[in-house]
Amino acid sequence: MSSHDVCLNIDASAPDDVWEKIAKVYRSMDFWESKTVEGCPAWTGENICLTASSEPGGLQISGEMPDEIWDSWYPEFKAKLTEALGYEIGEPEDGYNFKHWKPFVKSYADIKSIDDKKIVFNDLSTFFWNSFTDFERDITAKPPVFIFRSDMTELRVNLEGKGLFAKKKQHQDFAEFHSRLNEAGIRTLDLS
Repeated sequence: MSSHDVCLNIDASAPDDVWEKIAKVYRSMDFWESKTVEGCPAWTGENICLTASSEPGGLQISGEMPDEIWDSWYPEFKAKLTEALGYEIGEPEDGYNFKHWKPFVKSYADIKSIDDKKIVFNDLSTFFWNSFTDFERDITAKPPVFIFRSDMTELRVNLEGKGLFAKKKQHQDFAEFHSRLNEAGIRTLDLS
């Protein structure tokens, strides 16, 4: 028997309808076990005991399966997931990106730095500009917002404000953020 342990680029934050699609793929694969193994979806057979679990690093598939079966089973599994989910499924260490179903929501006040490659927040979360295809801004939104998105992820930077002069402060911060982005070579489409 051969041991296998891989993580795929499927984020634990995926909504229920996505997990239903994943479960359908599980059931379509050879060696599917209708009963869970240690509480996890599983595939079993002679010299086969694989389980699936959602982990911080992605969807983990681990256990035992002979290499001659794994070598065809695993590519078929990834291909079926790719078709079901609508984006390329593979191992993040091989360059496959995670799809994030929930937008990242940050505050302008929490920006640590901006340059022509990335934006970094005080919590050290880092977003690279080349991860996005759409760059938008809307000063009429409540609160005013800059939105950076692609098919795989979305970052919303809100311009928060409280108190009597909140609107004026939001507009000042909005203009400042727009200027900082322009200096970094990032152009945004005005949705106002």
